[in-house]
This record gives sequence, C-alpha cells and structure tokens, in this order.
Amino acid sequence: MRDVFLKPWLCNLRQAATRCFEEIECDTSLAQHYAFNPFSHSVILPALADFGAGDPGELLAPLNSACLHDLISQSIDCEWTCRMEQSWVRKKFAPGQAPSRVYQPQNWHQDGALGVRFPSEPGPVIPMTKLLTCWIPLDDCGRDSPGLEFVWNRQSSLLHFTELDDASLRRRFPPEEFWAPVLKFGDALIFLNGTLHRTYARPEMRHNRLSVEYRIFPAEGDVHTTETCSEDAVSARNPSSILDLISGGVTL
Repeated sequence: MRDVFLKPWLCNLRQAATRCFEEIECDTSLAQHYAFNPFSHSVILPALADFGAGDPGELLAPLNSACLHDLISQSIDCEWTCRMEQSWVRKKFAPGQAPSRVYQPQNWHQDGALGVRFPSEPGPVIPMTKLLTCWIPLDDCGRDSPGLEFVWNRQSSLLHFTELDDASLRRRFPPEEFWAPVLKFGDALIFLNGTLHRTYARPEMRHNRLSVEYRIFPAEGDVHTTETCSEDAVSARNPSSILDLISGGVTL
C-alpha cells in the first residue's frame, strides 16, 4: 500500500533522530537520560520529543492511519496499545563505521522473547509475549545500508537462545526461507512476535541507517501467552501477509 505515511512527518522524525544521536555521541552524559543502549545504538522513542519530533501523540500518529490501524487490529486480534517505553529508535552502522567496539548488529532473535526468562538449556515450550512490531526505516536500506533479514518459516513458539546462531538456523531452514528486503524511505514492515529476524549488514555497504520500531501489545491483561497473533489474519506468503510492505507498492 502506498502513501501510508506523510513524507514531511517522516522527514521530521529522521531529523529528530539524527540530532538525538549526534548529541548523545558528543555528550555521553545524556545516554542514561534517554535509555541509550550502546550495544544496539538505540534510544527509546520518547527521546525524540526533546529533539523536535513532537509530543507523544505526534510520535504515535502513524499508527492511527486507517489502513495501518485496521491491519494491526486484525493481526493482533484484540484491542491494542503501543507501549512507548518498549518502542525504539535505532542507528545501525555500515561495517567498519561503528563508533565503538561495544556496538554490535542485532543477531537473530524473536521479539516475542521480550520479558521471557529462558532456562539454561532447551526444554519445554516457553510462553511467548504477545506483541507486534511495526518497523519503519528512516533511510533507504538493504542495499547500501543495513536492513533486516528474516526467516520466512513461521514460528509458533520461541527458539532457545542456544539455537539462534546463524549456522544453526541455516541448518534448520533451507536457503529460500531467508529474505532480506530492499526498502525505501517511507516503506514499513509489520511482523509477528515469533518472526525470526536480525540486522542485515554486508561488507560492501557504505551508509548508516536510522529506523524506528513501534511495539504493539494487547491493551489489557497479561501480555504473556502461548498464542501467536490471529492465524486467520496472517498468511505467510499471501499479499495481505503481516510481512507485507505497508507502503511503496511492494508485496511479497
């Protein structure tokens, strides 16, 4: 679907994110105030309000577009809310351009592991946190700057952290199940809590990437559940899939 997001809003968000990271990189005393994570080079979304992105209502405005709101509602299959303290703005660096040795591209993970305590060894199925992620790149990505890589195969439960190294996943899934989309400024992805994904970075990439991710949860009750989001609303290879690009006219 095209024109879900207004470009002036996205440009304003990108400018605020750029200023925010520039300030933190110059003055490390700001890091704690904005919950800066040096490993993933990220800050919580509300931090951008101090850098010209508007108030919390304006930061949440894109989720209120009619088509996106309806898609989220159908997919999570309940009343929902976006939790700002779990929503992030990230800066991912082209290989060799990271500002410190502690920075690492995010490895394979599932967002449904949020808040989950894993045993030391694989065992019984662990309840998954019920949520959706809406991911918006603030730069073109996937070709000249880091993007995201996904595993198509749908997961209804969490993999143990010992099973998430790249070699293990490539033994588990065939090559055609791995997908790294090339995205444009203004595109978006929504994906399920069990979706396997990681930062996609290649040695030939020369530019950094900003992105924002909204974490969407059930509005009430316990967010921990063994259910994934609505089975009827999502088909892994259907053009109305939860892994569709929300704008830009590109479908899977």
